Amino acid sequence: MYKRATKQETELRVAHAAELVAEGRAYSSITSLVAAKYEISRRRARQITSNAYLLLKDDIEEGDLNRPEMAAKLVCTLENAMHRAMQEKQYSAVATNAKVLMRLLGLDELRK
Repeated sequence: MYKRATKQETELRVAHAAELVAEGRAYSSITSLVAAKYEISRRRARQITSNAYLLLKDDIEEGDLNRPEMAAKLVCTLENAMHRAMQEKQYSAVATNAKVLMRLLGLDELRK
């Protein structure tokens, strides 16, 4: 049986998961890392990961970021994800990130 986390412990776990989201990690990867690190069930880790996404969404909505700043951040995140995927020889992840990057920049419409 798992020991119940305090509110402060839960907030720290959500903040850690939010950092992983910001690094560009996949939802399932974050869930696995959180479950292993805090020795909690996958169900609870999924809840924490979902709360991390909501935390970042709220930060963006409340922040004063405009569209060009968000686009620049997304470009940087996608480029970093592509670089890591190349290093790990995860070529399908590279292609997926490249496709998203092309769509973000409007380069996918050039093919049509």
